[in-house]
Amino acid sequence: MMRSLLVALGVLALASPVAAQGMGQNQPPDQWVMNCNTERGLDCTVSNMIDGGPNNLLGTFLIVSYSAAYTTLTIVGDGVGRRASLQVDGNPFISTEICAGTGECSYVQEKSAELLQQMRSGSHIVVQISLQDDTMAGPFKQSLAGFEAQYRRAVQAQQRR
Repeated sequence: MMRSLLVALGVLALASPVAAQGMGQNQPPDQWVMNCNTERGLDCTVSNMIDGGPNNLLGTFLIVSYSAAYTTLTIVGDGVGRRASLQVDGNPFISTEICAGTGECSYVQEKSAELLQQMRSGSHIVVQISLQDDTMAGPFKQSLAGFEAQYRRAVQAQQRR
């Protein structure tokens, strides 16, 4: 059993946060995780799969991911995103409408840097995404506990390339 657990943790460490979109079980819910992949060159990310909680009968989830290689923050929704918004602590929501047809909404580097600084010193985030079918996933609240440590690991791993 311990061997299976170690294999599962190894697979998790290699899994891309975008791959987790299709297979939500690859990443533990409500936990910040650092992983590196080489799909488009070395990219180490910090991500969190946030599920809708016990009152979420439809199984909706969001993935918040920061790429150390591309210095961009991305929110992946379970559906085709139209607009994503993220709030750190009591700061105003910061939104983006740069959304791909895959449910992935990304922030420009300037907004990503602003959100990153807030997240590194913040205590929680609220995230939501508006979908093209006029539904909304969220708002979901998530602790930032563990984010800073995983961010540092991602930056260090990215610099070792």
